Amino acid sequence: MTQFAIILAFAFVTPAFFVAGFLLASIPIIIHILNRRRYKTVQWAAMEFLLRAMKKNRRRLKFEQWLLLATRCAVLFLVATALARPLACRQSTLASIAGARSGLHVIVIDNSYSMAYQADRPDAATHFERAKQLAKELIGTFQAGGEAVAIVTASRPASAVLSPATYDMTAALGAVDRIEQSYGGTDLAGALRAAKEIIDHEKTLGERHLYLITDGTRSAWDNTDAAALKQLAVDLSQKVVITHFNLGKPNQWNEAALAVKPAGNLVSTRLNNDLSATVQSFGQGPDALLQWKLDGATLPGGGQVRFSGEPMTLTQAGASFKTGGAHVISAELIGQDRLKIDNTRWRVLDVAAEMKVLIVEGERGINRLGGSGAFLDLALAPPTETSGDNPNAAAKSDSYVAPEVVSDLELGNKVLNDYRCVILAGVGQLTAAQADQLALFVKQGGGLIIFMGEPVIADNYNQVLLPRGLMPGPLTKRVSAAGGDQNGFLFDFKPHASLHPLLSLFAGEEKTGLDTAQVFTYWQMDLKPDAKVERVLDYLTPSDAAATTRPAGRGEARDPAITLHTLGQGHVITVTTTANAEWTTFPAKPSYVALMHELLAGSIGAGDRWMNLSAGDSLQVPRNLKLSAAPTMVDPTEKEVVLEPLPAGGPMAYRSGPLNRPGIYKLSTGVATLPIAVNVPPDEADVRTIDNGAIKKALGDVDVNLEGDSLPPAALVVNKAGNDFGWPIMLAAALLVASECFMAMRFGHYRRT
Repeated sequence: MTQFAIILAFAFVTPAFFVAGFLLASIPIIIHILNRRRYKTVQWAAMEFLLRAMKKNRRRLKFEQWLLLATRCAVLFLVATALARPLACRQSTLASIAGARSGLHVIVIDNSYSMAYQADRPDAATHFERAKQLAKELIGTFQAGGEAVAIVTASRPASAVLSPATYDMTAALGAVDRIEQSYGGTDLAGALRAAKEIIDHEKTLGERHLYLITDGTRSAWDNTDAAALKQLAVDLSQKVVITHFNLGKPNQWNEAALAVKPAGNLVSTRLNNDLSATVQSFGQGPDALLQWKLDGATLPGGGQVRFSGEPMTLTQAGASFKTGGAHVISAELIGQDRLKIDNTRWRVLDVAAEMKVLIVEGERGINRLGGSGAFLDLALAPPTETSGDNPNAAAKSDSYVAPEVVSDLELGNKVLNDYRCVILAGVGQLTAAQADQLALFVKQGGGLIIFMGEPVIADNYNQVLLPRGLMPGPLTKRVSAAGGDQNGFLFDFKPHASLHPLLSLFAGEEKTGLDTAQVFTYWQMDLKPDAKVERVLDYLTPSDAAATTRPAGRGEARDPAITLHTLGQGHVITVTTTANAEWTTFPAKPSYVALMHELLAGSIGAGDRWMNLSAGDSLQVPRNLKLSAAPTMVDPTEKEVVLEPLPAGGPMAYRSGPLNRPGIYKLSTGVATLPIAVNVPPDEADVRTIDNGAIKKALGDVDVNLEGDSLPPAALVVNKAGNDFGWPIMLAAALLVASECFMAMRFGHYRRT
């Protein structure tokens, strides 16, 4: 039992070698047995004298043979055992005396933007610098050759910078030195996943430790990945000893510009455009000054900001752009906080000198107002003066919208990327190729508005448009009012109720005509309950319409009049009645023009979305961007950024690697130079810390050693657990080899006289 207990006191880094040792130890025995079987007994007179002499020394000879055999078996067994690297248990006194330490240490270093906080340590200006120092101090306690180190960074996306684990401590220190301060968000869940992969791969390395070095901010621990983080910590706690070093200071505070955006999707040279900036102070800090800039020039409208602890939205009213194209708006807080880069927020705006809209008519008229898209044309670009005596001639307009009216037969000849929005007004049917072209246009950020009409064939829409995501649901039947033109359907519009954002312009307005406009015919659509479709406006049910007062709540299901859904980066708006007066009286109402402009603005995606990125994102050059040469790009320091071509899927597109430095990049297309804004993630601005209890809870209440910003003396004791006896056993094997050589010479047939 004592011997069995001794065996149980050991574990092996490489158990296969230990098993092989048993097998190898049997080789000398097998050879000995085979050698005995090789000899035949031959009676020879001269040998009789020798046999009589040997019988006198038989006991001594057998002892010598057994001793050599045992020594040779022991040598093979000890060599294999040394290669298996036996580990003593933690409580073994012998382990601390004779063994070499063995184990795996995975260090997770948070290098996200919040770690750039200036903490006034005498030997480290920022949390990140202290984190690197602490990691090096930890590595200094590990034993080269016996303990292995892996290093993971926690800036989004998390990355294993040293994997697989290495026994070379110099290499580990060099890996820590190469880690750079990132300006991205924190990805602790991703870091734990990377650490788990390393730990699962290195299953044979003694006792395993996981060290987390973070600043303990709320943004890092309390976010959308909280559930995944907790589950990963619970899984890891069964395999490793977890230690967390919290570098955060109790009363950290930071002021930041969190967002800059226009009031609507559309920014035009022909409109007064309102801009807004969202700012906030996290923690107790002094007031600051807000400064607006347009393309580097200071704008009026800034001033002192008195923080309340909650997000504040400040407006730059009536910004005017003299030219179309890409412009840079920035909002900057001038203050005394200790995290400077998030004080400035940049936004690239794609300003439209004119918005080109393609109106496709399914019915063409004899005169200018006879087509199914004629009223749309007038609503989007109202004329400012007539064109003489010719009523069919196009009138001039000062609208920011430049509509172009074509027939459905001409749609296939149009390059859709030349337009911001395509409107189908009573188009009867489309081919699969046309539908593919429209779907690609919308996915790349274009807008699509679909109006019904007499020519519409429901089967074609359901079989061609619906599978490509261009319809919110199938068309089921055409519904007509029972009383004809005298008793049409009404829109379910209540000016004082909660309205869809596309109808916010009409909030509180009593005489818009939206509640009195009649619809005599519309197409009914089947919208699934789980469909991601927004109802902008519905029809009243017949029972509601017959009531003397409009009901406050909704009883029976209403048919949708206007819906909005997303496809890729663009939007699709579906109107179930006509755009002209064929099925409805709405075009004659005062709100018709305003609503058409609101629908147009709601259908188009922000054309500048791809030009506004967060630190760590890659730039994806759109395939519809006009290029006259291979694009090039430089970062804010004028250093060139490599753009890789992506040839698959149509015209050549380009993509950069992660853009880690915040600021304004410059993209040259051969046609123009476009600004690209890269900002720090707004969630990293919250540098307020959580306590050790909250960190333990975020880790699933597992056993975790909670430390501050320095290495405790106890860490040195913890790292001595799991000692490796490989080298002492190898030394014993070498001594046995020397003994075997001596005995072989001493017991052999040829001896010195």
